[in-house]
Amino acid sequence: MGFSLQSFVARQLGHPSGIWGRLLLRLLNRENAGMNQLAFEQLAMRQGDRILEIGFGGGSLLAQILETGLPDKVVGIDYAEDALKVVQQKLRRYIRSGQLTLQQGNANHLPFPNQQFDHICTVNTLYFWPDAHAVFQECYRVLRPGGTVVICYNTQTFLEEQGLTDHGFQGYTVEAVENLLGHTGFQSIQTISGKDSSNGQYYCTCGKR
Repeated sequence: MGFSLQSFVARQLGHPSGIWGRLLLRLLNRENAGMNQLAFEQLAMRQGDRILEIGFGGGSLLAQILETGLPDKVVGIDYAEDALKVVQQKLRRYIRSGQLTLQQGNANHLPFPNQQFDHICTVNTLYFWPDAHAVFQECYRVLRPGGTVVICYNTQTFLEEQGLTDHGFQGYTVEAVENLLGHTGFQSIQTISGKDSSNGQYYCTCGKR
C-alpha cells in the first residue's frame, strides 16, 4: 500500500499520536484560534459555571476558559492519549489546583452523571463522531436545565475542497446540525458564522437544554 500524505494527515487530525501528532496539536492551537474564539464567546460564562470541552486537542480553548477565573470546574475529555499527555503538561497548574480535570474517553458515552455542566463546547470534532445523534444525546443528559451546547465546525464544502471527506471526515450542513440538536430536545437553536485564512468560513451552532 502506498503512502498517502493526505490520508496520514487526516488520520492525525482525527487521532493525533506520536511525534507528528504532538506537533500537529501545537499547530492546531494556532490554526483553530478563530474557531476557538468564536466558541469561547458563545459560552457567555458566569462565575461558578461548570464547563466541559469534548475533544480538547492542544488545549488552547481550555486555557482561555481557565484564564477567566470564572468557572468553578472545567473538564476536558479526548480519546487521543497523546492529546491528554500534552495538555496535562501544559495546564498542570490548573490540574494541581483542582480547577481542571482531564480524562481520556469517548463522546458517545460521557463518563459523567446527569446534569453536571452548565456549558459544553467542542471545536472541529463533529466530523469524527460515528454517531453524532448519540453524542448530542449524551450532551443533553449531562447538561443542567438551561445549559448550553456550543459546536464549532468547518463547512461541508470546505472539507470536500480539502479532500478530507475522502478520508473519513463526515461533513455536515448547518441545517443538519440544527436538526440533530432539535431532534435531541435542544431549544433556542441558533448558528453564527466566522471566517479566517486557516479555515475559510465556519459555523458555530448553539442550543439550550
